Amino acid sequence: MKLHQIIEANEQDGKSILLEAMHPYFKSLRTYYKDYYGCEPTLMITSVSNAAQYGKIVPCEEYFEALNEYTTDEDEQDVINFNSKLIKYFIR
Repeated sequence: MKLHQIIEANEQDGKSILLEAMHPYFKSLRTYYKDYYGCEPTLMITSVSNAAQYGKIVPCEEYFEALNEYTTDEDEQDVINFNSKLIKYFIR
Protein backbone atom coordinates (compact mmCIF):
# COMPACT_ATOMS: atom_id res chain seq x y z
CA MET A 1 0.00 0.00 0.00
CA LYS A 2 1.20 3.48 -0.82
CA LEU A 3 0.97 6.47 1.52
CA HIS A 4 -1.95 8.10 -0.30
CA GLN A 5 -3.86 4.80 -0.24
CA ILE A 6 -3.38 4.51 3.52
CA ILE A 7 -4.65 8.07 4.03
CA GLU A 8 -7.69 7.41 1.80
CA ALA A 9 -8.47 4.14 3.60
CA ASN A 10 -8.11 5.80 7.00
CA GLU A 11 -10.74 8.39 6.08
CA GLN A 12 -13.35 5.67 5.46
CA ASP A 13 -15.59 4.91 8.43
CA GLY A 14 -15.32 1.40 9.83
CA LYS A 15 -12.24 0.51 7.80
CA SER A 16 -8.98 -0.56 9.44
CA ILE A 17 -5.56 -0.81 7.86
CA LEU A 18 -2.95 -3.52 8.20
CA LEU A 19 -0.18 -2.20 10.48
CA GLU A 20 2.43 -3.90 8.34
CA ALA A 21 1.36 -1.65 5.45
CA MET A 22 1.60 1.47 7.62
CA HIS A 23 4.94 0.64 9.21
CA PRO A 24 7.23 2.19 6.54
CA TYR A 25 5.19 5.40 6.63
CA PHE A 26 4.81 6.09 10.38
CA LYS A 27 6.97 9.24 10.28
CA SER A 28 5.09 10.64 7.28
CA LEU A 29 1.71 9.66 8.73
CA ARG A 30 2.56 11.32 12.03
CA THR A 31 3.59 14.53 10.27
CA TYR A 32 0.51 14.55 8.02
CA TYR A 33 -2.03 13.81 10.76
CA LYS A 34 -0.39 16.04 13.36
CA ASP A 35 -0.85 18.97 10.95
CA TYR A 36 -4.32 17.78 9.87
CA TYR A 37 -5.70 17.19 13.38
CA GLY A 38 -3.74 19.88 15.19
CA CYS A 39 -2.81 17.37 17.89
CA GLU A 40 -0.83 14.18 18.27
CA PRO A 41 -2.34 11.32 16.21
CA THR A 42 -3.18 8.05 17.95
CA LEU A 43 -2.95 4.64 16.35
CA MET A 44 -6.08 2.86 17.52
CA ILE A 45 -5.41 -0.88 17.17
CA THR A 46 -8.75 -2.30 16.12
CA SER A 47 -7.86 -5.97 15.65
CA VAL A 48 -5.10 -8.21 16.99
CA SER A 49 -4.44 -11.79 15.95
CA ASN A 50 -1.46 -14.10 15.71
CA ALA A 51 -1.05 -13.27 12.03
CA ALA A 52 -1.78 -9.55 11.81
CA GLN A 53 -2.79 -6.32 13.50
CA TYR A 54 -5.13 -3.71 12.06
CA GLY A 55 -5.48 -0.10 13.09
CA LYS A 56 -6.92 3.30 12.39
CA ILE A 57 -5.37 6.73 12.94
CA VAL A 58 -7.50 9.07 15.04
CA PRO A 59 -6.81 12.39 16.82
CA CYS A 60 -5.80 11.97 20.46
CA GLU A 61 -8.43 14.52 21.51
CA GLU A 62 -11.21 12.46 19.91
CA TYR A 63 -9.88 8.98 20.71
CA PHE A 64 -12.73 7.93 23.00
CA GLU A 65 -15.35 9.21 20.57
CA ALA A 66 -13.70 7.18 17.78
CA LEU A 67 -13.55 4.16 20.08
CA ASN A 68 -17.27 4.43 20.87
CA GLU A 69 -18.09 4.78 17.16
CA TYR A 70 -16.01 1.70 16.35
CA THR A 71 -17.50 -0.59 19.01
CA THR A 72 -19.80 -0.51 22.03
CA ASP A 73 -18.59 -3.85 23.44
CA GLU A 74 -16.72 -3.06 26.69
CA ASP A 75 -14.43 -6.11 26.45
CA GLU A 76 -13.44 -5.18 22.91
CA GLN A 77 -12.88 -1.57 23.99
CA ASP A 78 -10.53 -2.78 26.75
CA VAL A 79 -8.46 -4.74 24.22
CA ILE A 80 -8.32 -1.75 21.86
CA ASN A 81 -7.31 0.59 24.71
CA PHE A 82 -4.57 -1.78 25.85
CA ASN A 83 -2.96 -1.98 22.39
CA SER A 84 -3.42 1.61 21.14
CA LYS A 85 -0.65 4.21 21.40
CA LEU A 86 0.36 7.57 20.03
CA ILE A 87 2.01 7.11 16.63
CA LYS A 88 5.22 8.70 17.88
CA TYR A 89 5.81 5.61 20.04
CA PHE A 90 5.78 3.35 16.97
CA ILE A 91 8.57 5.32 15.26
CA ARG A 92 12.06 3.92 15.70
